[in-house]
Amino acid sequence: MNTAEELLTSVLGKLDKILDEKLEKKEVNLDFKNNIAFLYEGKFLKPVKDPKLPDIKNLLGIENQKKQILYNTEKFINGKPANNVLLWGERGTGKSSLVKGLLKIFSEKGLRMILVSKRDIFSLWEIYDLVENYPEYRFIIFIDDLSFEENQPEYKELKTVIDGGLKGIPENPLFYVTSNRKNLIPVKFSDRDTDETRVSDAIEEKLSLVDRFGLRLGFFHMSQKTYLDIVDMYAKSYSIKTEKEELHRKALQFSLNYGARNGRVALQFIKSL
Repeated sequence: MNTAEELLTSVLGKLDKILDEKLEKKEVNLDFKNNIAFLYEGKFLKPVKDPKLPDIKNLLGIENQKKQILYNTEKFINGKPANNVLLWGERGTGKSSLVKGLLKIFSEKGLRMILVSKRDIFSLWEIYDLVENYPEYRFIIFIDDLSFEENQPEYKELKTVIDGGLKGIPENPLFYVTSNRKNLIPVKFSDRDTDETRVSDAIEEKLSLVDRFGLRLGFFHMSQKTYLDIVDMYAKSYSIKTEKEELHRKALQFSLNYGARNGRVALQFIKSL
């Protein structure tokens, strides 16, 4: 190795050390007292300075789902056994808003939320190392709009992470996941057409991930009445003065044009006025 190569190796080694020290410093200086929501980026958490937290009282038509997730989260906050949660179903029905709204209710009792993107699933182990040093807090690891295709291996890694593997998992995190898919992975009739000795093995493998979620909440098409109730709520919030009958007529036409009737469409309609 010549002198130039030795110098380059030395410089790169020092840069590597500096980067590692910076990452370690970010981990040590986590401020969970003054921040309640975080984005997971690589090996460290980035605080969300002004998180937008919905009021779950304004989420209409999902009373049963709210009741169950509040009960599960309250148990978790109080140190009692609680389940990982999967919220699945129709788009725009309040799944993500319901999860984020939990911070508005429980943050003063020690709840913190970490938003993780699908691309970071392979490094979820790092979060366990981060949160287990703060037993006075409870952490929801929030993965929004998650789903997998058959050829994506990440779902197998997520199974292992949720179970903890040989290491086990700390007592203070839970996974709250939203998805449009009930099973996270597509289960097809063609799965029965397989070369495996036991046909059920292919199906069981796909369902094994969703089995890690002890609380599974379905969100379905909302009724016309619920949709119009949401329209009225947003109309009041945005000071819309249109007569109710005319407002409802336009709202129903808007939903037909968009091919959906849900809370998101209701808000988009009000913003279009």
